[in-house]
Amino acid sequence: MRLTLPLIALPLFASAVALPATAGGSKGDYVAARAENVAPGRATAQHEDPVQRFVESNITETLYHEFGHVLIDVLELPVFGPEEFAVDLFAIVLMNRMHDEDTVVRMTYDVAAAYDAGTLKEGDAGDAPALWDVHGLDRQRYYNLACLMYGADPDAREDIATDLGLPQARIETCQEEYARAARAWGEVLDGIAVGAPGDALKMDWMLDAESPVTQYVAAEVARLNAVLTLPEEIAVSVIPCGEANAFYDPGPREILICTEMAAQLAELAR
Repeated sequence: MRLTLPLIALPLFASAVALPATAGGSKGDYVAARAENVAPGRATAQHEDPVQRFVESNITETLYHEFGHVLIDVLELPVFGPEEFAVDLFAIVLMNRMHDEDTVVRMTYDVAAAYDAGTLKEGDAGDAPALWDVHGLDRQRYYNLACLMYGADPDAREDIATDLGLPQARIETCQEEYARAARAWGEVLDGIAVGAPGDALKMDWMLDAESPVTQYVAAEVARLNAVLTLPEEIAVSVIPCGEANAFYDPGPREILICTEMAAQLAELAR
């Protein structure tokens, strides 16, 4: 199956298109479908461990980011702009479609804090920014996250723009930026929702199937399978990688979430 991705690009370079923030499908349908499979720590947010929440928020964003790579590969989607920027936008759109408002807002602050920590660590080490890297700089990804999350619902999320220090010059474009991303990726998500539930995402290699991070990833995979289907099977593994990272390997078509990443996130949160 091949689907057309009409517009995925860098927020600063895409042309302006006035669209409603909900363009690209119904968030309510996704939230309702995933509500039956609530992972540990999400059922009663007011009582959850803040370290666990921080880890889960960032694991979710990372899993969605890698899933964006999966869709580009499996569905042979055209990408207008750097792929890493495109899948960052995808993760933001999917977070908004898959999670309720309170959870999305908490996740925004948690993911922004991780980007901020990356920027500060880089500065403390005296390292020059890796301007050559295919990924955006942590500070750039921080502001893109803040902008699009605010832009998804400016009336309800004014605090995000204020708390995360989003400049007024960027605030003015955020609603249009999110609308464009939601329209582009929404058409893809709507297409793979046809025939759901599916079982294309399958847990594969696991260092410890009973560990909190593995159980959380497995629950998130179940949520995705509940609302999406793909023409190819995708393995999802939670294993040691020798570094704090996550990858999509297009050869075996496998998402790898490194256990070192979860450990690093937990350390950051303490």
